[in-house]
Amino acid sequence: MNKTLIKTSIKSDFLPVVTKVYRQAEFLQFVIWCSTPIQFRELKTQKELADSIGICEDTIGNWKKRPEFYSLVFKEMKEWIKEHLPDVIGGLYLKACSEEVSSKDVELFLRLAGSNIIINDKKK
Repeated sequence: MNKTLIKTSIKSDFLPVVTKVYRQAEFLQFVIWCSTPIQFRELKTQKELADSIGICEDTIGNWKKRPEFYSLVFKEMKEWIKEHLPDVIGGLYLKACSEEVSSKDVELFLRLAGSNIIINDKKK
């Protein structure tokens, strides 16, 4: 009996292949670290990251000079935002339902929902 395996993709399946870079896996870890907002980083400084992945800080400086570095950081940042969007919308919903709500909060929530019931009463 043949068993059919179902492959489940994981994040590393979608990481780019960067050629001619010293310690490629560590480079990609650095890209991901840079794309993570500071308050959510386990390691707060580049030195801490360098020590944890076994490279020197000069290597990090060299990586930052690579032409593809910032485009990779921005790509990863967009993925981070997509992953956290439900939490942001949930927070906006809670604020829109609270006593601390502003008209801008409600307007943003309705715009995200695709609502067209927003009344534009601004003077032209």
